[in-house]
Amino acid sequence: MLQSRHCLPSLVPVLLAFLSSSLFGEDLRFPLPAPVPAPLPARSSLPQNPMSDLTRSQDYSASRVSSHQPQGGPRDNYYIPITGEEVTLADIKGPGAITHMWTTQRCSGRELILRIYWEGNKHPSVEAPIGDFFGVAMGVNAPMESVPIQVTSEGRSRNCWWNMPFNKSARVTVAAAPSLKENRKQDPNLRNDAEALYFYVDYRSYPKPIPDIHYFHARFTETDPPVRGKPVTLLEAEGDGHFVGVVLGARNRVSGWFGEGDDIFTVDGKVAMIGTGTEDYFCDAWGFRQFSSLYHGAPVMEGRRPGDRLSAYRFHILDPVPFRKTFKLEIEHWPWISPVPNTGRDYYSSLGFWYQKTVHRPWPRLGRIISNGPWDPDKGRWHVPGALEAEDLEVVSYQSNAKGNPRPRIKEAKPNLSGDHMLVFDAGNGGRFSLNVPAEQAGRYAVKIYYPRAPEFGIVGLEVNGKPFGEPVDTYLRRNDLTRPLWPPEMHCFEGVTLKKGRNEFTFSVSDKNRRADGYQIGLDCIVLEREEK
Repeated sequence: MLQSRHCLPSLVPVLLAFLSSSLFGEDLRFPLPAPVPAPLPARSSLPQNPMSDLTRSQDYSASRVSSHQPQGGPRDNYYIPITGEEVTLADIKGPGAITHMWTTQRCSGRELILRIYWEGNKHPSVEAPIGDFFGVAMGVNAPMESVPIQVTSEGRSRNCWWNMPFNKSARVTVAAAPSLKENRKQDPNLRNDAEALYFYVDYRSYPKPIPDIHYFHARFTETDPPVRGKPVTLLEAEGDGHFVGVVLGARNRVSGWFGEGDDIFTVDGKVAMIGTGTEDYFCDAWGFRQFSSLYHGAPVMEGRRPGDRLSAYRFHILDPVPFRKTFKLEIEHWPWISPVPNTGRDYYSSLGFWYQKTVHRPWPRLGRIISNGPWDPDKGRWHVPGALEAEDLEVVSYQSNAKGNPRPRIKEAKPNLSGDHMLVFDAGNGGRFSLNVPAEQAGRYAVKIYYPRAPEFGIVGLEVNGKPFGEPVDTYLRRNDLTRPLWPPEMHCFEGVTLKKGRNEFTFSVSDKNRRADGYQIGLDCIVLEREEK
């Protein structure tokens, strides 16, 4: 028995061969041929692989400037005075290229300003808060991982690998932003005259000038608030070069999703690309979430409430955008709650990165950084010129046929209401309310009423001092697949209205509604009185 057991394995190949030959009509015991490479091309060179470059001779010398203290001791740092003077970190003679920079410090990413000057120029080609330059906006310490930039140690250790060539010289400086001095007064645990900065600037020296050199540029801008009706400009450049990326910062003033706005690329004066949404440009979808990837990410995403902050990046390493004369990158400011583009009120910052053949012309020197100051949640509030805001007017009387006889109430709704508020009243079928509307002089007026529109709003009639004026207005919002809860007010003009000097009683009533409307409510944004010529 033992002998027959040991013989079984030797029978397996024979059985398999027999079955294969019987079932498939051929003998499959013959092995495949040994693998060999395909015929070589006529010209053979080293493989096109990033790692293969390490097998070649390197035609440069490598060196470093750092905050190392030659006298010894554990504190290998520079002290940056909080009074704002520029401290030169590195002054390097060319030809060469900065290949790696590393920094760390205790203060926020927007309390130190980094500048880099090429070829002895008096104006910087790189000027940015140190945190934005290293990929994270809004002064927040946050980790991120990308091809040109990595930030670790909870966002306190910053690295960049942009290649920054020069032929004559490169000078790297740091200066304190004005807010650093102001904040130091409030923290007795930190040195009150300087900030400790640790850094490396790694560079290469070349034996001869670099032909067809393109200089690295980075410029920081802030927009707060955006101009109503116009996109936010993230970067404008002049020259012959190529755009390679942007770090965006944003802070909400309007509740909800802020990023319906599309990106717009204008190259040499012509619109070259238009996107489909803010997060889409940053290669995300359906809003932002916190993540980092090789060429795009959002290291900071606090939420969608007023005051929440965002930092996002998009690096065009594989897809730079060339320009020959001019380049502009814009993005629409468009909160989801608004059906109209470029109606947002949020704070925006931008750090654009690009290369070009010549050093860019000077731009205004970066000084006080807006986001370092007090946060104003109402900044950018707008009013219809000359309007009497409904929420500020005296309610004389009201009568509602809705359940509970509710009184008129003030409701906030950004960003398309004059003064950010309106008066809302649930009239029920047949209800009404009256306001005291003051006129400076007696006479005939064109009265402009601004009615918001919504699914629950009814058909509103107007009386002035007991006299009906005009046709009733249907303020129902017609639904479609992109309907917002509240649309901007429509202006309705009633001409030839006789007003008394002082108090005038305006009565708004609802006695009917659109058959598709959900209720009999009234929304009133504001009233404009324009005196008619005699």
